[in-house]
Amino acid sequence: MAIIYSYPTLPPQLGDKVLGSNIVDSAGQPVLGNPTVQYTLNDIKLLVDQNYVQQIESSSTVASQASVVNQPYSIQFGVETGNATDSVQLLKTNGGDAGANKVQFNKAGTYQITLTYSVGVNQGANTPYLIFRTLKDGTSQIGPTVVVNEAFPTINTPIPLIIPITIQITTPCYYNFQMMRGGGVNDGGLVKNGTPLNIAGVTEPSIATIKISKLI
Repeated sequence: MAIIYSYPTLPPQLGDKVLGSNIVDSAGQPVLGNPTVQYTLNDIKLLVDQNYVQQIESSSTVASQASVVNQPYSIQFGVETGNATDSVQLLKTNGGDAGANKVQFNKAGTYQITLTYSVGVNQGANTPYLIFRTLKDGTSQIGPTVVVNEAFPTINTPIPLIIPITIQITTPCYYNFQMMRGGGVNDGGLVKNGTPLNIAGVTEPSIATIKISKLI
């Protein structure tokens, strides 16, 4: 076989092919032996040109949400949306917390999730220990635990908490997004600002919003 730089140089066409190693399959699972395969430049272009496309955005309309001490609470974002043919659905949790939501992923792929919470206290000037986590299929925690342990001098004066998550879905599953009051002060959760905006044309912020996009 000749040295590669001795071959002629030509402008590439989308139908041309290059060699590569097949490391993972379309579901993201490892491929045994990593065989050498051919890829068309057109397919490579389609892969590189992918963008995140929004699938769902939903916000809670309630004034506050909270858990009891040391008991996880599944957060509610809004009304059910989507169906079984969609990549992702927002559904209600069976049993447990009234009004809580779960996110059902129906199709494999890479998803970006942005959680936006309004975190504060509504009982007094306290320093709560608030824990946030992501739970898969009601059993396994995915990703890190996020903790807010901050002094709030007054009630209903929340701060924003934004949690970005990127996940790879290989098989259908569902996620819950939970919070909990850890020991100590039995106060704190998701609360509205005590002073409404009352500005014409401006929507009052929600205490919990979820936005999900899929790499397409």
